[in-house]
Amino acid sequence: MISNSIDVEVILRTIDHASHDWQQRYRTTSNELVEAIRQLFYNSARALIQLSISTDDNEQTKQDRLNAERIVSKLKELRHSLGEIWPTNMDSFGRDVFDVDSYNVEVAEFFHPVPFYPGDNLIMKLYRWSVYDANGTIVYRYYLERSEMIPDQPYYVLGKSYANGHSQIQPYGTTLPDYNQMKIHVIDDLKGQGPSPIISLTIPSSEN
Repeated sequence: MISNSIDVEVILRTIDHASHDWQQRYRTTSNELVEAIRQLFYNSARALIQLSISTDDNEQTKQDRLNAERIVSKLKELRHSLGEIWPTNMDSFGRDVFDVDSYNVEVAEFFHPVPFYPGDNLIMKLYRWSVYDANGTIVYRYYLERSEMIPDQPYYVLGKSYANGHSQIQPYGTTLPDYNQMKIHVIDDLKGQGPSPIISLTIPSSEN
């Protein structure tokens, strides 16, 4: 399998080295630091994409998914370690890229939950799937959304934004779903094989 060519340990060590090096080298955000982070994100994303190709449940793909989560955790550690010098506009990293029929899907995972609507913490975004048509135009965006109507009782749902609408596609309840589970639900919905939306609202969609 393609994933066998990925040396996860080398990737993890590279991120650790970058964390130590950048903390020593930089005291403020700089163009040089931003470019270094982007290059690291690019290389990490290439590995994450390969480790996430299969949605099967055989032993190899289960191990691939565990290794992908190790990389994700290390990237989040890096973000935390750089603290105030981290670029303020970098709130996510590339998690996956895949095709569904004529659509191309680009996935980002947020370092921390981000408000779905600016200034309103009622609904937070944790993941984003940007869906492009054959012309390269974004036609849908899916999000893993977290709401907390009751303190310390989060509720997770896969939402879909489009033109002037927003639908809830798949509820997950109080349990944070794993990435592969969500990927399958996005693919099924794009293929028209998913369940009917639970709730559909006609409101301006988020642009982020």
